[in-house]
Amino acid sequence: MGISLANNQNAWPIRPLSVKRRLKTVLKALGRGEASLSVLLTDDQGLRELNRQFLGQDKATNVLAFPSGLPFPREKASYLGDVAVSLETVAREAEAAAKTMGEVFYFYLIHGTLHLLGYDHSKGPADEEAQTREEQRLLALIPHDL
Repeated sequence: MGISLANNQNAWPIRPLSVKRRLKTVLKALGRGEASLSVLLTDDQGLRELNRQFLGQDKATNVLAFPSGLPFPREKASYLGDVAVSLETVAREAEAAAKTMGEVFYFYLIHGTLHLLGYDHSKGPADEEAQTREEQRLLALIPHDL
């Protein structure tokens, strides 16, 4: 199956093949080069609807990750799950942090992918530190332009 990408927004130009290649690099670096996942690029309203429908939170956010839920360990799963990113929030956060949109976008794409693999920064300081280290390592492997 590989990486599937749906772009449900048109405000920001995205090069799907570049996104897929970079995500494939990230998966290989995680030792999961054969794994597949799907990515949804949307706006705040799209992410708000997903957040409300699946997590009971009626608000937009930057990224959501939905692990596959298949009945075998994540380290053996071939399909990891789904990641949804709001490019509207990415643009806002990039401007506020004086970063490029690509830097923020790839951070959230990696962040969501790590959640699919079981990383959870909300468990405590040690888990947050481990996830942050991995995010920085993976970000350094790929270009950040859109």
